[in-house]
Amino acid sequence: MISSWADEIPDERPSIFSAQGAGWQLDRARFDRLLMQSAAAAGAQVRLGTPVRSAVREGDGWRLELTDGDITAGAVIWATGRCWKLARSFGAKLRVHGHLAAYTRFFDGVPGDCRMVIEARPEGWWHSADLPDQRRVVACLTDPDLGSELRDPKSWHRALATTQFIAPLLPQGARETAMSVKSAGTATINPAAGERWVAAGDSLFCADPLSSRGIVHALRSGILAAYAASDMIDGRGELARMRYAMIASQGLADYIPALAAHYAAAARWDTAFWQRRRPRPEAAGGDRNSPGEHAT
Repeated sequence: MISSWADEIPDERPSIFSAQGAGWQLDRARFDRLLMQSAAAAGAQVRLGTPVRSAVREGDGWRLELTDGDITAGAVIWATGRCWKLARSFGAKLRVHGHLAAYTRFFDGVPGDCRMVIEARPEGWWHSADLPDQRRVVACLTDPDLGSELRDPKSWHRALATTQFIAPLLPQGARETAMSVKSAGTATINPAAGERWVAAGDSLFCADPLSSRGIVHALRSGILAAYAASDMIDGRGELARMRYAMIASQGLADYIPALAAHYAAAARWDTAFWQRRRPRPEAAGGDRNSPGEHAT
């Protein structure tokens, strides 16, 4: 990984010298297929292209309305990513801790070099990584109210041209194939678990991409959610909910100050994005929530 964060001098961290071991760049589509195949081999029933429309409490479990019919479940693991349409069904509320948007474009014809690059800029920060088949993703992350112009291709490419380490990653002849604008801020669900249901992955806690915890968090929370769901079915629901809530709460308590400290290290520009991320004196009293936090 190469980062230009606290200053303009790039910091390269080869994984071979890291105490945390080798770094990985994951082919997410292939990884998801392997997980699905493993689940099917273990006896799980896999149904693709059948989103859940609603969830209704029925007896000791739930009845889920799918696009191709209903199913019943003794317990539900809610793992729909950054989509919380089922929150009302489960009696849960979304809590937003910080707003961030990723203005992303994808390119073909880019020879891979296995490098992930992060560069702080006045408007926010940029991220780029290799994708399979000589493709590369490039994203600018900033606050939604500051990045509206980045929806326009010309404005996005003008901003890209000012970067020192991201723009050179795209050789002449690289072909832009797709773009997207997605929410990338921190959000949690409350409660983390309820009557015969438990949230996992981004449905439980979606983190700022800067934290690099997405896949690890998804796998860890999925494993813990499976244990909790099993306990619920076995009649230990109250204990399962309490334990799971404590784990989720501790994860957020560790994450918020660590993320704030990392942003503060790069707040060298006097621009709106970085002004919002400078330490506030009133935060020293223990209130570590973002000023934009609210529940929905």
